[in-house]
Amino acid sequence: MAIHLYLDEALTQQISEGDFSRPEAESYNGTDGDIKDRQLYVANEQTNLASAIDAAQTAIALAEPRFADGELIITDGEQMLIESGGGTVNLTVQRGVANTAPAAHDAGTTVYSGYDYTGLVLDPIDETGTDESVWYRLALTQGELDTATQGAPLNLGDKAFQQTLSFWRRCTVLPGTPVQNKLDIKLRLTGTENPIL
Repeated sequence: MAIHLYLDEALTQQISEGDFSRPEAESYNGTDGDIKDRQLYVANEQTNLASAIDAAQTAIALAEPRFADGELIITDGEQMLIESGGGTVNLTVQRGVANTAPAAHDAGTTVYSGYDYTGLVLDPIDETGTDESVWYRLALTQGELDTATQGAPLNLGDKAFQQTLSFWRRCTVLPGTPVQNKLDIKLRLTGTENPIL
């Protein structure tokens, strides 16, 4: 999926996807026990055009390397199909995909991964050793964390390509818990990816 979890509302701090390169990390007092809440964000992969393009141009430059070959992207309502250059800042694209009209776009215009999502669900999981996924409570608002069920999935619903969703997670570490470098609790995001038509 071309959708990610982020630590910040500005979507500059993407959380790693299973490789621990950029984990959502905090320090906890396992001796006395500790509880911490954090707001997290869900958004499509995105960046900006590095320079303006006209309505016919098929070579486009991005501000940051994003997207993959064969992926749909959308900017200002125009959909494009990446033909080559995926993973770099220089893409070759097919313009005006899915009956959208090719148009000029200004430098700095946001370019999104061109997919909507339905049925998004977040699920805390623990894949190794004892199951500490019950340390997590997930809710749409911070106030709802008090009544959320430990270790239960959270239904986020549907998300349009340009929309950013947010949710809250509470991690509860019980007293007398050795938690140093606990790396195996993950948030799994599932749903159906739909091209924008």
